[in-house]
Amino acid sequence: MDYVPGEITTLHKLTERNPDCSVEDVTLVVPMTERDLYLDATKWTFSEIERIGPGKVIVPLRCGEKEVERVYKWLKKFDLDLEVLWCNGEQMEEFLDDKGTNRGNGKGDDIWLALGLASEYGEFIICHDVDRKSYVGEDIFRLLFPLVRGHRFVKGYYARVESDRMYGRLCRLFYSPLVRALREVQDHSVLTYLDAFKYGLAGEFGIRSEYAKKIRIEPGFGLEVGLLGEAFNFAGFEATAQVDLGVYEHFHRGVNGPNGLVEMSREVGGALFGILHREGVEVKYDVVRREYESMANKFIREYELDALYNDLTYDIQEELEQIGEYAKSIQSSGEDTRIKSWDELGIRGEDVEDVCVEDMDLIIN
Repeated sequence: MDYVPGEITTLHKLTERNPDCSVEDVTLVVPMTERDLYLDATKWTFSEIERIGPGKVIVPLRCGEKEVERVYKWLKKFDLDLEVLWCNGEQMEEFLDDKGTNRGNGKGDDIWLALGLASEYGEFIICHDVDRKSYVGEDIFRLLFPLVRGHRFVKGYYARVESDRMYGRLCRLFYSPLVRALREVQDHSVLTYLDAFKYGLAGEFGIRSEYAKKIRIEPGFGLEVGLLGEAFNFAGFEATAQVDLGVYEHFHRGVNGPNGLVEMSREVGGALFGILHREGVEVKYDVVRREYESMANKFIREYELDALYNDLTYDIQEELEQIGEYAKSIQSSGEDTRIKSWDELGIRGEDVEDVCVEDMDLIIN
């Protein structure tokens, strides 16, 4: 456990005490898919949210028509001021297409839609995933505290340890060593900023509502990295914080296949290189690829030693193989894939709510 300050404000969990702050002016955003309805972690998460009682909860939901009513009725059992935002209803899709949004069908699309709506309700927005088996509602207080004290953006960080082994592989083996490698060959403040985060791919973050409609969001797996690029501009070093959320037990993805870690690495890499391009950082991809492989191997030696120190299982060959796959994702990001901001598109919260009601009325009896 460390408590030395870094480039951005870092708040450590040094005791079991939680910060004391009101959640009355907080809108909590908790994205869901139909898969999440069948996870024990989801029921536990909403039970914890109910115990804390934030001012408003918005659930951006992505699922088929057959599941909407079931999810809606299940969520409404909780004693919460909760709004279900069906992100892929037919009317919603048409409405957003008419607005000219550049969207896909990923988590980033749903977070983008929910953030703009959430900004209508309170001063602060907290967002976190629903599939954490070790979730505690007090994390809302921890993410909120820096915002109440004047910060504009806050990110959670944690250790991914479960079943006697380290997880968080995409961050440990790809994103973190890649950012460090870029710093070795480039000198730019945005890389210093990105490297300051202890878990850059964490899905837990908070933002002051006044910025939610002004930011562009990556539609897919590049969401978290892209959001850091936006925060660099609207919050910067002085108004950014990160908070210790302990140890996470989380849903795990396979390395290969659809929505696997290798596919995710392409979108994460694309989002990262997109940030650098917009900040005027020239990237020589062959050079960076070699530097990444060297840096990732250095990280692996430290992970192996850390695993031995903590009596954890560690398969170094498996991790080396993943590095070889991730290295292929180090290439030009191509065109800007971000969804334009709510403000740029002229979207109003009341219109989004009206369209959502129309979709839900067609489904729910």
